[in-house]
Parts: sequence; structure tokens; C-alpha cells
Amino acid sequence: MATTGEEREKLASMKAQVYKDPRPKEHFDRYHARVRRAKPNFIYELVRVATCLYAWTFFRARSRDAYKVPYDGPVILAPNHFSFMDHFFTGAGIRRRVQFMAKSQLFSKGMQWIYNPGGVFPVRRGVQDEEAFITAHAVLGRGGRIA
Repeated sequence: MATTGEEREKLASMKAQVYKDPRPKEHFDRYHARVRRAKPNFIYELVRVATCLYAWTFFRARSRDAYKVPYDGPVILAPNHFSFMDHFFTGAGIRRRVQFMAKSQLFSKGMQWIYNPGGVFPVRRGVQDEEAFITAHAVLGRGGRIA
């Protein structure tokens, strides 16, 4: 049975999606610079341990066939976002350091202490973001992993 636009409105209303980040490109330059020059540090490992414990305990998460992800050389992982925790579970599941490309809207002041030393870099949606591709190329060029 087909539904009309009005009926769909009554079923589930969604808030408008915001794709463009109002902050200028220069706001994100420090994240790109950090990821291009250095690998993630100990903060990555602290967050990974906490995430593993959380995933194993509350979600009963387990990884299968993680050995199929090549250990040497560049790798691109593409989780399919069932939740906001997918990227964390991806890093926990393969037990190798993964650097994450995340939408720029996630880069708030409260998360800087995790994102910057953890090797996360932004992609600005809704614009042609060359910096994200340059950073991704730098990570892959040194044999890193990107999700």
C-alpha cells in the first residue's frame, strides 16, 4: 500500500540534516597537519582498550576473520554505519591502529583530546575537500590504515 507525503510525515518526522560545516577550512588545518606528520599516540590505545571492554561487555561484540585484513601495506576499511560506534568497533575488532576520517561536525572542543592525538582527521561534507584526500594519501603512503 502506497503512502502519501502527509502519511509519511505522521509516521516518522526527521530533523533536517546539516551537511555543510560553517567553519572555514583553516579551522581544520591543525588536524590534517598532525595526522600527516605523526601516527596515533598512546591516547589511541587508551580509547581502544576502553572501547574493547565496552563492546565486549555491553554489545557482546566479537570479530571474525580479522586476520584477513592485511598486516603490511595500506588498507582502507569501510564500515557501514549501523550506529555511531561503528568506527570504534572497527578499530577494536582488527587490533591494529586505524586512522579515521570523520565528518567535520564531530570536531568539537570536547573531543579534541581524543581526535587529534588519536589520528582522526576531518572531511568537510558538502564541499570539495582536497585536504581530506591529501591527508588520506599521506596515511596510506606510509602504509597506514584508514576507516
